[in-house]
Amino acid sequence: KRDLSYKKVWEDTRFREEQIRNIEANRWFELGGYGIAKALVFNYARYLEADLDMVMREFSIMMPENTKDTFLPRRTLTEKKIMLSTNFLWMVGIIIFVTILGSILVHAHNQGWLKAPDFFSKPVANSTKTAIAPPPEKAKPDTLRQRMRALSEAIPKEGQSPAPSTNTQSASADTTDYIGNILGDSPLNVPLH
Repeated sequence: KRDLSYKKVWEDTRFREEQIRNIEANRWFELGGYGIAKALVFNYARYLEADLDMVMREFSIMMPENTKDTFLPRRTLTEKKIMLSTNFLWMVGIIIFVTILGSILVHAHNQGWLKAPDFFSKPVANSTKTAIAPPPEKAKPDTLRQRMRALSEAIPKEGQSPAPSTNTQSASADTTDYIGNILGDSPLNVPLH
């Protein structure tokens, strides 16, 4: 009666042409399940501004509520698997780690590998016997100091003539070895010829 094209109804309600033909021909079972058919008829009647109470009464007569399909799940229900949370797994891992580390420490302590330092105890006197040291030798005079004094006295002072040498070395021998003369004989001193 409204003379609406299927294209116009599609633009306004998004009902397909096949759905509209099924509604107008009262083939509501072909629209889908009970709930889908009821929703499509209700929305189409509202779009056409028809009497909603009368349309829904007719709908309930032609497609009674007891025609509802029983709910069938799309997949078969299987037994629930036990899912462990990651927090639980971390907790178990930490407990295992602490147990292993603790057993290693207990074993090391029992073996005597772990000795705690005793910071608060009094020092124990040394119980080892010591040998009696020999009496100290008499201090010998410091010959190096005496030699250096002799050297400094041998250096001529201002206005004095050099002191005569008491060295018994020959004139051809090298006499520039002052340190060797002061320090005396040593296996490291190499004679210069």
